[in-house]
Amino acid sequence: MGFLSKLFSRGPEDHLAKGDGYFVAHSYYEARAAFEAGLQSCKGDSANADIAQKLEGRIRETACAMAQLNLQEAEHALRQGSPEKALEHLELAKTLTDDAVIREKADRLLEDLGDKSNDTKELAPLSSCSSCSGHSPDTHDTASETDADLPLLEHYDLLIHQLPEEMQKRYSSLGEDFAYMFVAASRDSHQEALDLLEQWFNGSHHDIYCYEKGKILHRLGRVSEAESCLRAAISENSRNPLPYLGLALLLVEENRLEEAARHLDSMISGDIFAGQALMMRGEVFYLAGDTEAAIQLYGKLLDTPLARAAAEKLHELLLETGRQQEAAHIYKRYLGKCQH
Repeated sequence: MGFLSKLFSRGPEDHLAKGDGYFVAHSYYEARAAFEAGLQSCKGDSANADIAQKLEGRIRETACAMAQLNLQEAEHALRQGSPEKALEHLELAKTLTDDAVIREKADRLLEDLGDKSNDTKELAPLSSCSSCSGHSPDTHDTASETDADLPLLEHYDLLIHQLPEEMQKRYSSLGEDFAYMFVAASRDSHQEALDLLEQWFNGSHHDIYCYEKGKILHRLGRVSEAESCLRAAISENSRNPLPYLGLALLLVEENRLEEAARHLDSMISGDIFAGQALMMRGEVFYLAGDTEAAIQLYGKLLDTPLARAAAEKLHELLLETGRQQEAAHIYKRYLGKCQH
């Protein structure tokens, strides 16, 4: 079963599927939470050893992506003349990953800041890329504690930096009450988030209100209401790309494959989250039984920023169809070595 059709289920494989969906959409905090929940559900069951190993790898990759995001935020803070903010992001980046490249870049930026008192002994030791190296059992626990220690508005700021630039600017102006709602939703406190959203809404930013409400209702299992909200968000502001993606996820999860295909094709032709839409379109091909079309589509994505995600799906499908030699080539070129 594909990763998008199981976004809201509860077994280890389903948590993996949910996390993969979030990762493709660059929602790294949500992706890591799903992977960690999946790993927790594997404990005590030796039959889940393989999927546990895969989940550990996903946690490392997600932590690496989050660390890279913090590096970008640190560089932005430096350009804005905010060295204290940059320092916070650099220290957080180093606690999130043991990736040598990221940590060395963080150290160089710390040196540029003139911070001579940075104590790296308590941080994770330098190693090869975190996607390739052995997993430390404490890696994801430390990252979770770091999130909990972040002031709410800083946590919110990190979350919304995963959004497209135009939407990030809008979300940054929505106020503290909205930030509380958004962080609650990111922690799966869905009913609390829904209550906070209703308290925040005053009639403005109607497309964002409809989108966020649709997203929360979907996670609460209120699918029909969620769909109505997402379609209302698109109708309210066709330039907001977020509800398009939310509606695509809903249609795929509900196994409404023909509708999902049409919607995704429209997103691709309209350049609305085109990369994510292409990944999802491949999944729809597969779920509809057209494995060859899925293979061809993922193959076209190997020269894009989604190369690793596409290669993982392509590798699985090639093995499934008995094309071991092609699968081995894909693994060696795209998955068997560090991609950072």
